[in-house]
Amino acid sequence: MLTTTPSLITAPTQRASLAASADALAPVPRRSAGAQGFSLGATGHGAAADPGSARTVASRADAAGSTALRSATAGSVAREPGAQQQVGRLQQGLDYLDRLAVSVQQLKSGLSDTLARRATPSALLNDQVAQLRQLWSQRATDAGGRVDGDLQATADVDSTARQRFKLRGLDLAVLTQGGRETLRLQVPGQRSQATTAGAPGTSTPPITVAVTLDGEGTPAQLRALSQALAPTGLTVQVQGPEVVFSVVESQWPALRDGLTLRGEGKRFPSGQPVRAWLEPSPQALQPDRWQLQDADGQRQALGQLLQAQPKLAKARAQLSGQLQAAAERGRSDGAPSSDAMTASTTGSAVSVIADAASTPARAMTGPEAAVLVSQLDEAMGAADFTSLGSLLPAVRGLHRQRVQQLLST
Repeated sequence: MLTTTPSLITAPTQRASLAASADALAPVPRRSAGAQGFSLGATGHGAAADPGSARTVASRADAAGSTALRSATAGSVAREPGAQQQVGRLQQGLDYLDRLAVSVQQLKSGLSDTLARRATPSALLNDQVAQLRQLWSQRATDAGGRVDGDLQATADVDSTARQRFKLRGLDLAVLTQGGRETLRLQVPGQRSQATTAGAPGTSTPPITVAVTLDGEGTPAQLRALSQALAPTGLTVQVQGPEVVFSVVESQWPALRDGLTLRGEGKRFPSGQPVRAWLEPSPQALQPDRWQLQDADGQRQALGQLLQAQPKLAKARAQLSGQLQAAAERGRSDGAPSSDAMTASTTGSAVSVIADAASTPARAMTGPEAAVLVSQLDEAMGAADFTSLGSLLPAVRGLHRQRVQQLLST
């Protein structure tokens, strides 16, 4: 978590801290064979830049602006009934996505290096896998119910992550064939959390629903299914040739283990209810199934990481948009609050640093260095002490040597 600058620090001290951090970003002359340009540092050791590390630095810098925005949003909605809880969950989801993005990037770089060298997994790589596995196992709780197993963000501030699944034996072909049949499903009750320490939670009674399948067409059958399942909290939709159901993630374990159904012997057996076979949709990351001792397993894991990164970016953008919308709703007079203005100016400075940190590894030319210095000067000049207090933790670790290693050829 990022820390804010204590109020007892004086202005000169803050200026000194900023100067110390900014010194790491100051352009220095760099000589090369046959030409002279400028770089954000010369290694002097021929160290190759690490694009993965550069993106990590950019991610951490961007997180500083996000933290400022989250702080501004929390202050804006403090007086709205129920809004604090919604904002808290959004902040929790964003924090989880930030941590997961860093872990995914680190492991992706490690796997790429291992494959390139055709080596066996190192102790560091195994530690990175263990870290990601633990982080992923905590998604349902750490993300505040804002991110599901496919790394899709919730649609709005009032919704909760859902588990999608298929009911084996029920697809589009089954809906439109077989004649008329009444299907009865018994949805298990849900156990609530205990209200006092040590006391067991209570369970709601199961719900039995009946829906008639008449084979008259998919739209009619889907409407019938949706209407019948509405009281249970289940939803249904079509994805390609499949009928896909969904339920709030917290209700999934009970549903998976306790849903029963009974038909009339046409599509489903008659007689006593039988347990339904539910197939959960695959998750975006499955680290528990990775086998990294051979190249094929490493490529499979790397493929999941590559596919997960754009999903992470999209989910983060959606939650950030919801957080910004919450801040807008929380301002009663329509004028930007001081906290929001702080977030804006901090974000400007952060974006400059993030762009520089994610620039492809090469020496910067004189004009490019001049433009970067001008952008930094403008962004820093627009920030007040509160903004700088949010920004400084992001650049505190950007020492000259580290920047040289990241951005020099």
